[in-house]
Amino acid sequence: MPSINRRTRISRRTAMALAGVSVVAALTATAPSMANAVSGSSSGTRHQVARTQNAETAGTAPNLRVKAANGVTYQYRRFGHPSAGSVPLVFLQHFRGTLDSWDPKLIDTIAAKREVILVDNVGVGGSTGTTPSTVQQMALDAIDFIDALKLPRYDVFGFSLGGEVAQEVALRRPWQVRRVVLAATGPQGGVDQRASDPNILQRTLKDNPGPEDYLYLFFKNTASSQAAGGEFLQRLGERTTDHDAPSSLATRDRQLTAWSEWGIPDKSKFVRLNALFQPTLVAGGESDILMPAKNSRLLAKYLPDAQLHIYPDAGHGFLYQYAVKFGTEVNTFLDR
Repeated sequence: MPSINRRTRISRRTAMALAGVSVVAALTATAPSMANAVSGSSSGTRHQVARTQNAETAGTAPNLRVKAANGVTYQYRRFGHPSAGSVPLVFLQHFRGTLDSWDPKLIDTIAAKREVILVDNVGVGGSTGTTPSTVQQMALDAIDFIDALKLPRYDVFGFSLGGEVAQEVALRRPWQVRRVVLAATGPQGGVDQRASDPNILQRTLKDNPGPEDYLYLFFKNTASSQAAGGEFLQRLGERTTDHDAPSSLATRDRQLTAWSEWGIPDKSKFVRLNALFQPTLVAGGESDILMPAKNSRLLAKYLPDAQLHIYPDAGHGFLYQYAVKFGTEVNTFLDR
């Protein structure tokens, strides 16, 4: 466990947010109120989104719902400041993560320049259905959601497990996906993607882990990185209403199966990356113990049009440690 000079104190709201974070299950959780939720399939929803997207933030954007052709009702948030010529950026979340798991500072930095769409994939958080146990099916489910929103063109942002799904979405919909952001993720068949360290596994799979586990797994064991992790955990408590539901243990187990299958070493899978021709930003933390940075380097090597940025003194949660810096980098990349 990292050495931390002072105990990390979190509010009840932060604990609720942690309930849906990648490696943290239900510290405390209540199902989100759906009083303000609306159906994304109606013209009223489209009007509401258009009217409110410039005013909302990660902490205030309402939970929206849309029923897709696969029968699943997806929960999502849509807001931001679209500019002329920009396309929406669809965010795909990490292992056990929900809408409440995104760092509001990162999301609001990106949303200042474009429209963002955060979504719970099938069986996650407030979305209905059963979480699949393969990355490929998760990608097809994400595409069903995007089709339900009738997006002709969009960018995708995938973090960790969500980055694996983002690769598959880009490969399957090359005529729709314009640009790709891959954060703390790796190629199918990459190296050291299947955590075997007992301490890492024990913390990752706890039914009821605490903030110390999250700091251990997502932030480097240095004073600066741990301090940034503590600040991130505090930011998760900023949202005061309309919380998402936490991911279930069944979702955890199915996502773990998908993640493990994706990580079976197989260099022959790398050739698939040649077909992901969209400009891609690949980024990671240099001390990531969940997805070693060597996988980011593999992506950059095999993708036809990729740029790579490895952040120093950072782990799996580099994008939250460097929320404004990385958010600004994402906007610069997408605006090119």
